[in-house]
Amino acid sequence: MSAAATQIHSLLGGQVRTRVAFLTCHDKTHLVAGPLADLGFRLEPLSCYDTDHFGTFSREVPRTGSAQDTALAKARLAASLGSTRYGLGSEGNFGRDPHVGWMPWDYEVLCLWDAERQYGVFALAGSGATNYAQGEIDSLAAAEHFMHKARFPGHGLILGRPAEPWFRKGVREQDWLLAQLEWLLAREPSIWLETDMRAHMNPLRQGVIREAAAMLAQRLVSHCPSCQAPGFAVARSEPGLLCTDCGLGTALAAAHIWACPACRHEERRPVSQLASAGHCEQCNP
Repeated sequence: MSAAATQIHSLLGGQVRTRVAFLTCHDKTHLVAGPLADLGFRLEPLSCYDTDHFGTFSREVPRTGSAQDTALAKARLAASLGSTRYGLGSEGNFGRDPHVGWMPWDYEVLCLWDAERQYGVFALAGSGATNYAQGEIDSLAAAEHFMHKARFPGHGLILGRPAEPWFRKGVREQDWLLAQLEWLLAREPSIWLETDMRAHMNPLRQGVIREAAAMLAQRLVSHCPSCQAPGFAVARSEPGLLCTDCGLGTALAAAHIWACPACRHEERRPVSQLASAGHCEQCNP
């Protein structure tokens, strides 16, 4: 066992394996168990509660809070239902990329809730490696093009909208889908198709969830210098890093503020290097 894992064991009560209840109905346990097992956690999946109550990607149930809020709510409920000190919650969100704003982007949030100390440790992973897409299909040729781009049948699809009688999730049978579309398009001008973004239907999303699990493990081996709780990490940054050529401030971080989610202790850690002229609006307008 690594020194970091040994320290985690000590902080979590010295147990050989610390139980973590994980609320999931979409087969996520194997995606996150490895990095947490290295720290001495044993995931116990719970499927007794339908997580669709928190919202669905296909919009039958709207999500009322943010992905972070939902992951926290799931983690707290998991600890309660599993009668454990620790609960794990997972939630995904799909939007536009943070760089140019036009590519689809997968954001995955994990939250480990400590019911004894009443705080959560969050990890966020994001990636443009997603097949997230939807649209109206007006021909079999258009359907086959959509299916190819969506990496079907390795990735599942959703046929129709929730209010439509032909609505079906988790479609992975190509012959069945083409036959359905042929029948429907003979009666309707267009049919809605979208990618099924539930974790067990989307291997691309599974990869991002794995990244979030690795990031969560990294946060759990970072301990607060004040109270020693796991989860000490960068909470925000202060812009203004000086340009190496002209000495003016840039948009890059001049300092990172580290914070403890348990006791709220904070530390300001300045960035040691200077910004290159390429990041300076004065030198590179």
